[in-house]
Amino acid sequence: MPPEVPPSAVPSPPGSRARRPGRENRSGGPPVTGCQFPAAARSRLARSSGFAAAAGLILTAAGLVMASGCRPVATADTEAATPAPASAPAAPPPPPAAAAAATPPLPFDVVTIGGTPEAIGRDHGRRLGARIRMLEERYVRAIFSDASRHAAGLVAAAGFRPLLRPHHRAELDALAEAAGVPAGRMLLANSFLDLLPSVGCATIALPGAASADGVPRFGRNLDFPSLDVAADQSLVVVVRPEGRHAFAAVTWPGLVGVLSGMNEHGLTLANMEVKRTPRVPAAMPYAFLYRAILEECRTVDQAIALLEREGRQTANNLMLMDAAGDRALVEIAPQAIRVRRAKNQAPLVATNHHREDGGEPDVCTRYDCLSADAARDWGRLDRTTLENLLARTSQGDLTLQSMIFEPADRRLLLAVGKRAAGRGFHLLDLGPLLAPVSRESGS
Repeated sequence: MPPEVPPSAVPSPPGSRARRPGRENRSGGPPVTGCQFPAAARSRLARSSGFAAAAGLILTAAGLVMASGCRPVATADTEAATPAPASAPAAPPPPPAAAAAATPPLPFDVVTIGGTPEAIGRDHGRRLGARIRMLEERYVRAIFSDASRHAAGLVAAAGFRPLLRPHHRAELDALAEAAGVPAGRMLLANSFLDLLPSVGCATIALPGAASADGVPRFGRNLDFPSLDVAADQSLVVVVRPEGRHAFAAVTWPGLVGVLSGMNEHGLTLANMEVKRTPRVPAAMPYAFLYRAILEECRTVDQAIALLEREGRQTANNLMLMDAAGDRALVEIAPQAIRVRRAKNQAPLVATNHHREDGGEPDVCTRYDCLSADAARDWGRLDRTTLENLLARTSQGDLTLQSMIFEPADRRLLLAVGKRAAGRGFHLLDLGPLLAPVSRESGS
């Protein structure tokens, strides 16, 4: 990793308050430097004991802990560390390098499903059922840390069911049946992100002017605890729903919603967590909302209009880019949204803070590094340079997926696994996978 850059050496991007050099981090440790969370914070998140304990606090604050059968919820300071679940079977080592002319195999699966909501759900469950059951047992349950919190999560998740779009609900039910997972547990697996606190993820959206080849690009790191389970389970799912736009999602088996994806028109999105207060279910889980954007919208402006008119359950940041190169960062709150844009000669960067409402932190070194490095390399931000920038701002073992979208050309470069950004990116041409199927083909 390149040498760390102290915040004092990084110019503040336009429109943000100046960072105070040598600012102590909020955990009371030494001044935060470089492009990562403090190492202790990364370690705590990777182990997830504090993450699991905070799950109980979120559910309690929202008034959703069951009245009986629950022990008092401990704070993150007093909660005993939760043992990590047993490791998933190790992925086989990559095959020896092939001849230069050969295309290397992808280190992730690409699964295409389509048709009616019920057909999509059944196909998803039948093809990926074993992996879905493993993740539900060893990841979702582990995040809730004990049976009482998991039971409270099931109660909370049930409140989302009537808030789903009918076709998403039908798909989820068919998925649960085909995968052999009870419907309530499948719904929790698809909504726990709205119930638990989390941090991490970073994005940067660049116009064609940022690179010599003139290609607009959208870079994204997804940071989340692996629990020694999720790191080697990433895949790309291409969904072709009847009567709606086809889309590709970088995801995990069993997820119906979207965290990172692109549709057939080139509209691309990725979310980032922000600090938020607990809420009882009042709108669809955010990953379903982002799927609705890909299924129903073609442009950034259409996506913003959908976010304005739909209910919003969870505060988030959502980066958007379309095939024309239009870019926007939407700061989402249940009460309203704010839209942040960038000039044609500037990067659009987002991490885990709402900045339009004055909520930017005293120090966000990932935001500063992305902004400063993009400014330094402006005009030369090709694929390789952007890959290196994502590696510089990755969060160690927490970075499970690192990707670059090229919306105009419907291309995706993807790296997966722990320390994903340092593992090498693989090119996937999404155009043929997302193109409408000819009726003459009989498909």
